[in-house]
Amino acid sequence: MKAGIIGPRQAGKSTIFHALTGLAPLGAAQASKNRARLGQIRVPDPRLDFLARVCEAKKKVPVELTVVDFAPGQKEERPGAVLDATLIPMMRELDAILIAVASPSIGGGDMLQTVLSIEEELVFADFEQAERRLERIKKERAPNEVERAALQRVVAWLEAGAPLRTLDLSLQETKVLSHFCFLSQKPALVVINCTAEEAAQEIPAQQAEPMTSRGLEVFPMAAAFEAELWELDTQARDELLREVGLTATAADRLTAALFRRLGLIVFYTAGEPEAHAWALPIGSTALDAAAKIHSDIARGFIRAEVISFADFERFGSEAKARAAGRLRLEGKEYTMQDGDVIHIRFKV
Repeated sequence: MKAGIIGPRQAGKSTIFHALTGLAPLGAAQASKNRARLGQIRVPDPRLDFLARVCEAKKKVPVELTVVDFAPGQKEERPGAVLDATLIPMMRELDAILIAVASPSIGGGDMLQTVLSIEEELVFADFEQAERRLERIKKERAPNEVERAALQRVVAWLEAGAPLRTLDLSLQETKVLSHFCFLSQKPALVVINCTAEEAAQEIPAQQAEPMTSRGLEVFPMAAAFEAELWELDTQARDELLREVGLTATAADRLTAALFRRLGLIVFYTAGEPEAHAWALPIGSTALDAAAKIHSDIARGFIRAEVISFADFERFGSEAKARAAGRLRLEGKEYTMQDGDVIHIRFKV
């Protein structure tokens, strides 16, 4: 799971990256050599903690979110530039986009106009990509008519200035267009860099609605305040969060928001060697889960032994849940549920 931070200069992108990952911003010379800096957020998971403890696992592997901090390039140095076009190929590899804007309370300008300007550039990049492909299709002797029709819908939608995340595509259209990695189709959060007091308050509906109507989620975050929390121990950090009215760090809240936007569930494998959390899209099958663990397991899939986490927690162990008849044998078409604890039988 990878999310990249984009936005205008002075929005606090590197401070947001620091606040989320604990990695301090690079100097200008270092940043110029590394256009995309990666940081990891380990997703907190009480269910995984429980499984690791009960199974006496020697190792615990949570789901991780990779955050990408893009260094500014020459195009972004120009007055009025919002998005560096040279970042677009790297952005296509992202699962989600974090659009950083600064609140007026910390010196930012018109947040809505900034977001709309970025959206326009994402829409235009997608429009150009779809148009180029349609031009190539015209020259093909046996074109894919499903792709052609889907792209024509896409172009008409983008031409009207609307992002693709608001276009209702069929499963067939989604499949045929998946390799384009359209930018305006990616789940996106508007990260408002603000004061701690603002971050603890609900965003007024009239301020959020112009953005939510475009399929964006608005996420307030006091980047400078959150960055300072990395200097504190857990107890002092939690006390300071409570003082300003926040229940969790920005990293914890952001990962939860991204899970919602990406439509993900978490399943588990657990035993003495390792307790491991895995993320999958909602609707994935047991075969998809097997492939997530290892391609050989998927290739030799026989059956999945499944216990819900609720049952695992209720009975206190796999053995007791099994004795109570709560272990199910499922085939490769079984639809995975959030919290499933599985063991896959396979032979290769």
